[in-house]
Amino acid sequence: MTTSRVGNKCKTCEKIETKLRRRAAEADRIGRWQQEGARFSASIDKAYDNIRALDAEIRDLHAERQKRAVAFGS
Repeated sequence: MTTSRVGNKCKTCEKIETKLRRRAAEADRIGRWQQEGARFSASIDKAYDNIRALDAEIRDLHAERQKRAVAFGS
């Protein structure tokens, strides 16, 4: 059995890209808020928590993608 590539991305890859975009948006917000001073310290803390959660989800999705790749033999 051979594995062939198609032009579309798998659902897992799409989820990873979406979470990476959300992570980048959170990082941009943190940068903006830090430039404005200590006014947004609670928001900055929440954004860091969001980034940590997104990192864990991205890590899990990468592991799932690797597991499927091994299962398909590619």
